[in-house]
Amino acid sequence: MDRMDERIIEILKKDGRAPFVDIAKKLKTSEGTIRGRVKRMMDRGEIKGFCVKTTSKDVKAIVEIKIDLNVNTSDISSRIGRMNGVEHVYEVSGEEDIVVIVNVMSATELNDVIESIRRLDNTLATRTRLVLKET
Repeated sequence: MDRMDERIIEILKKDGRAPFVDIAKKLKTSEGTIRGRVKRMMDRGEIKGFCVKTTSKDVKAIVEIKIDLNVNTSDISSRIGRMNGVEHVYEVSGEEDIVVIVNVMSATELNDVIESIRRLDNTLATRTRLVLKET
């Protein structure tokens, strides 16, 4: 990944629907170049997808998860990543083993996700932090 790819990703992070023509103008290159680079980054897994951000009644939370030491963290992360409402899953260092970003429409849905995580074998503890403001 070079500097142009990094700049394309920066633009797409701010607006996942930015037309390739507009990105090309900003970066002083052709639309075909942008299209090809985005396709290549997607094929290599550097861009995993595009997301929609809404302003309507989102309940966003960070869930920190501690799991049993004798368990494959990647297996649990993968299972959590398939849950409805889970936006991102990170395997991290520190006291917790996994950090999850959850974005749902209600507190009830958030509770359902947290309860699903707690029911996974080898989940020792969770700590949830509500996101009050995103800047």
